[in-house]
Amino acid sequence: MKEIQKNTHWIFELEDDGTVLHSSPHHRQAEESSTTEVGYNFFDGLSGLDNVSDFERHFKSFVRSRKAAETFTVKCSSGSDAVDAKVIMTRAYQTGYCLPTGVVMLEIKGN
Repeated sequence: MKEIQKNTHWIFELEDDGTVLHSSPHHRQAEESSTTEVGYNFFDGLSGLDNVSDFERHFKSFVRSRKAAETFTVKCSSGSDAVDAKVIMTRAYQTGYCLPTGVVMLEIKGN
């Protein structure tokens, strides 16, 4: 994953264990991104995040919960600048029920 900076916008589809099934940058970033990588652990691929373990703890807590969605903010470093990134997690649904494998849609917006 590219570094989280101001005006970045990513969407990820993750398995419950954090494995990336799909990722998509916002159209403004699409030209900067070459091929989309999948199959890696999302938390191993983060750069510029001040505390990856807090982010991963939020994710794991969400996976274990019965919540339909959760929103929180994480601090990121971009050079000498600090960026607040808004994170929205939702569960992926298909035909009215949650997928048995547990897929989480994760949207990250750098503000």
